[in-house]
Order: sequence, then C-alpha cells, then structure tokens
Amino acid sequence: MSRHILRSFLLLELGRSIAASCGKYYTHIVDIKHNSGQNYLIVDGGMHHIVYFGQYMAMRQPSISAVGKNEINKEKTWNVCGSLCSMNDILAKQIYLPDVEVGDLLCFENTGAYCMTEGISLFLTREIPAIWFLKDNGEFMLVRKPLETAPFNTPSF
Repeated sequence: MSRHILRSFLLLELGRSIAASCGKYYTHIVDIKHNSGQNYLIVDGGMHHIVYFGQYMAMRQPSISAVGKNEINKEKTWNVCGSLCSMNDILAKQIYLPDVEVGDLLCFENTGAYCMTEGISLFLTREIPAIWFLKDNGEFMLVRKPLETAPFNTPSF
C-alpha cells in the first residue's frame, strides 16, 4: 500500500509589493482653473503615462508632492487632471498641496515599476516620457529621451 502525502503550500508573488515603492512620475503643471468652488491643476502628462494602484478615476489618493515647495502648508485641495481630451483623465481628486503655480513640477510617489508600461502610452499619439535613473551619488542619469509616438500610429503603405 503506497502512501500519498499531500502537502499544501502558499505561493506569494512579491514582485509588485517590492516594486511598488520604486517608481516616481514627474509632470509639470501647465494650467490652473477654478470652477464652482473647485481647484483644478492641468498637467502635461496624464492617464496615458501613469497607472497606479487605485487610480480608477482618482478614487484613491496617491502620494503627490510639489517639488521644491514647502509641504507643511498644504491648505488648498486640488483636482489633478491630465492633458488628454477625456473626462476620464483624472489623476487625483481633492488632494492637499501647497501653493502651486504654472510651471511647478509634481511628483507622484510610489508609482511602482510598472506605471509607465501599464499605461496607454500610444493613446492619441502623445509623447512617451523620458526615463531617468537616480544614481548612488545623487545624480540623475538620462536612460531614454522622450519618444515621439507618431511613427507608431501612422499607417505606412
């Protein structure tokens, strides 16, 4: 009589949990709007560049900072919208930021290693953003320049 040993085990794929804190996404504020008591920031990126857990129409608030601004004085709430001509291009709703202005740089923290590759990069022939690495000495190294997507979206016969 043979004995069968059944072993149960739990397999965890830790890739996303390890990579979650790896990525940062930077985008510039290109316009500021105020409408019906709401404050809006229009950025030069959008949902075609960044996909992060919980983004679904900005239902969850990502960690966003205004680069070079005093993060202590976060008194005003903002809705951060992308540059696409889509009502779905909302990156954050009612997020507290310090006083910001056109030209300021926003940093989306903890976007993970996949935020760019899971996005719809070729949507509306928008430019794919540059990729930079932060070296151990604190310097940035350009890994890939911005990439025009028109050649990928243009039929060639």
